[in-house]
Amino acid sequence: MKTIGLIGGTSWVSTVDYYRLINQLTHEKLGASNAAKIILYSINFQEFKNMLDANDWERIAILYINIALKLKNAGADCIVIGANTPHMIADHVQGEVALPLLHIADATANEILRQNINKVALLGTKFVMDNSFFIDKLSLHGIKTILPDEEEKTFIHESIFNELTRAIFTEETKNKYLEIITRLTKEGVEGVIYACTEIPILLKDAKLQIISLDTTYIHAKAAVEFALASDFTITESK
Repeated sequence: MKTIGLIGGTSWVSTVDYYRLINQLTHEKLGASNAAKIILYSINFQEFKNMLDANDWERIAILYINIALKLKNAGADCIVIGANTPHMIADHVQGEVALPLLHIADATANEILRQNINKVALLGTKFVMDNSFFIDKLSLHGIKTILPDEEEKTFIHESIFNELTRAIFTEETKNKYLEIITRLTKEGVEGVIYACTEIPILLKDAKLQIISLDTTYIHAKAAVEFALASDFTITESK
């Protein structure tokens, strides 16, 4: 079994689910008293948010590179960034750390292909929706991405930082998300990507007419597959 180097804290709310899912999935595969080997580094979300607010991706990249190097030196065999937004700088981290970095968009693309669909909606922070790092990964697999409109993007983005990352989950916000998904469904999307790892918590009991793609679960599953299969490599887009 390989050791997973997990960078959490963005936010701690979803990091709890990463830790639980990785151990749960490991136990399901191996049985007995088996659990995952994880080295977890959890950052202070406020420090990360301050850099986001300043749009200082250079400092964010340095932060994550330094953490990934610490995990490598501690014995990690791979790096898992437990959030969607920080994957903006995932390629920078991969370039500086000689370990496999399991990219959340690659794992999601693999799951979309497994589901045999090719047109999906993408919900996440504006960093995820307005930049191409996630969409480009999907496009390389022939997957078409549909985005919310500008008003919807603003609502989603603000709800993530003002509510979800603070463990605030309300029926009002949940219903608004469902309204957005219903509208996007009318545009012919076959699935919806929860490209913020707190969104699956908000919508965990929601019943949708399309496939929901929980990036937290998908990413955790990819990490377990990597850790348990010596010949497993997650498909990486070039």
